[in-house]
Amino acid sequence: MRISGKLAHVVLVIGLCSLMTGPSLAQDLPNLREARQLTFADRGAVEVEVVPFDGISATDLAILNSDQLAGAINYYGAIAMAPGMGLASEATSATANFHDVENASRVALEQCNDARTSGPACVVVLLVRPDGWEPGRSLQLNTQATAALRGEYRRFGRPRVMAISDATGQWGIGEDADAAVAQCGQPDCRAVVMD
Repeated sequence: MRISGKLAHVVLVIGLCSLMTGPSLAQDLPNLREARQLTFADRGAVEVEVVPFDGISATDLAILNSDQLAGAINYYGAIAMAPGMGLASEATSATANFHDVENASRVALEQCNDARTSGPACVVVLLVRPDGWEPGRSLQLNTQATAALRGEYRRFGRPRVMAISDATGQWGIGEDADAAVAQCGQPDCRAVVMD
């Protein structure tokens, strides 16, 4: 069967559009080599940012500034405390191994406020990031996912995809985006690295 000139042109345009949109996801995501350049060392040093507030005690501030505390929390992490209850209170919450400080802070605040018995709402008093962190990076992975990128993901073979959950810090690896998202296992999982 022969297709008329105009119809053939429409079919060709539709075919080219579908070819162009098909791999666009892969083109937008970094591959392993690019992802390794965007991430930090999986066993690297961390930097902490103490976020003081009016009324924090000198003792609590000294604890937050201690090197021992910073070394105990994997990036990305946060500590939230209830003002007036002190850092040693049962309301204090620490989170670690998120893919960004925003979600680490959100969960630390939620947990702290849930455990707080009275007084003002909890505040974030410490942020933990990888050493050398800078805002605006297109890819941020937690300590465990960074280690998996350099190990398990690298050895996985091709095709391969890594997915992460920003809300929980979970991650997964699979032979395509659907498999990686399924292994990640959270509603917000999304593909972030693809080879």
